[in-house]
Amino acid sequence: MTYLKRTAAAVLGGAILCTTSAFAAESVKQQVEVNPSAVQTAPSADTALKTEAAPEVMAERDLFYGKITKILKEGDKVTGLLMESEKDGEYIFHIGEYTLFFNSGEGTMTGLDTLKVGDSIYVYHSTAMTLSLPPQSAAEAIVTNVPADARAAMLHTVEHVAKNEDGSVVVTTDGGQLEVTIAKDAVYGDYMGRQIMGADDLRIGTRFFTWYQAVQESLPAQVGVNKLTVAPAKDLTDLGVVIDEKTLENVTAKMENGTLMIPASAVAKEFGLKASYQKLEKGEQVTLKGTDKELVMDVGSDSFKMKEDVVTSYGAAVVITEGTTWMPAQALADLVGAKLSLNNGTVVFTPVTEVLYTPAKK
Repeated sequence: MTYLKRTAAAVLGGAILCTTSAFAAESVKQQVEVNPSAVQTAPSADTALKTEAAPEVMAERDLFYGKITKILKEGDKVTGLLMESEKDGEYIFHIGEYTLFFNSGEGTMTGLDTLKVGDSIYVYHSTAMTLSLPPQSAAEAIVTNVPADARAAMLHTVEHVAKNEDGSVVVTTDGGQLEVTIAKDAVYGDYMGRQIMGADDLRIGTRFFTWYQAVQESLPAQVGVNKLTVAPAKDLTDLGVVIDEKTLENVTAKMENGTLMIPASAVAKEFGLKASYQKLEKGEQVTLKGTDKELVMDVGSDSFKMKEDVVTSYGAAVVITEGTTWMPAQALADLVGAKLSLNNGTVVFTPVTEVLYTPAKK
């Protein structure tokens, strides 16, 4: 399948940390070999779209299938797994607080304590590998309990989300190479098992597990799902910022507590907006203002006033840290009428309406 041969970018954070979705073609081939039912169903002739050549980019995460041969520990703390597969030989996968543990058959979070030597499991891991023997990488997610007649849950990261008029939701993922259409009546699970989830919980950077067999080849590839489990986003720093194909110098964004955050003044001025600050009796207030638009933000509050509309939540409060005002990126995108996406470690604003702003003069 053309889509399965495409790949998207890896981010290695801290000592050894991993990132977002898609898996390498060889890893998928391996999954098919050990689980024949995992073979994807080819689209019929009347639904398949003409496949166009896609640019080759680096994978965001790889998928490994193998058997646990040793559970690695430092004292009483489990730090990793030594695994082996017939095809790829031995690998060491590091485990930390960042590792997700997922029961594919139940669609729920599981735990490290369920693993034992001899278990055959799937590991989504960073494409960054050491040159040691055996190679070592960070385990982003460990997937267990895959029914014999089903495929392992797929792990993706939300790069852009759009709602259709019929109530369905389209999520762009895998470096823009895959669009996942989530049915209006889809069942949303919460990885943490704490709350009822829905389409509004699919923010940029959110990860999700889902199941499907057939991928419609196109550019981007297409797939439809009716069940998913929403997992927390990964904290990221030093993300680049691009506005209308222009990379901003010395400006970085971050993913923090599940929300994509940007430095308000530095990014807003590129849209011709002016940022102002006020110290009020009840607190601090930051305003972004242009010719025909205005966004008022109370520092420390997740409430945003945009003209006459009050948006109660963008997932995080506005904060001021060392003189920099950090705000949710989606709030600015909505203000200026731009499409917001996260692509290979870069926050991208793309104008989607007629000219709503005048770029800042240099």
